[in-house]
Formats: sequence, C-alpha cells, structure tokens
Amino acid sequence: MTRIEGEPITEDFLLHHIFRLHGIPPHDVYNWTDGQKRYAYNSLMVQLEEEQERLKHGIGRVM
Repeated sequence: MTRIEGEPITEDFLLHHIFRLHGIPPHDVYNWTDGQKRYAYNSLMVQLEEEQERLKHGIGRVM
C-alpha cells in the first residue's frame, strides 16, 4: 500500500504496514486501546520515515 506525497495518512495505511512489517493481524489491532494504537502508529511512522531516509541515501532496507 503506497501513499501519494502530501496525502493524509489513514488508519488502513498504518494497519497494512503493521501487518506487513510485524505480522500483527489488523483484527488484533482493532482490539487495542486508543493509547496502544496511538503508540503503535507513532512508532510505525518513525520506522517508515527512517526507512525512507535510508533508501534516499542508498543504504537499503533493514526490515
């Protein structure tokens, strides 16, 4: 699942990447508290931003 630059980040986008990168099924995330979701989503955003930065410098994927 990709996103056009400037396009809002949706919950579906984050759930897709949580599943893809960590293997946590989206239906499990729906049962998390709002605080757990917020923490996971913020953590995932940092992870994706770091990955983009590595790719920009030709370092490649780590995950």
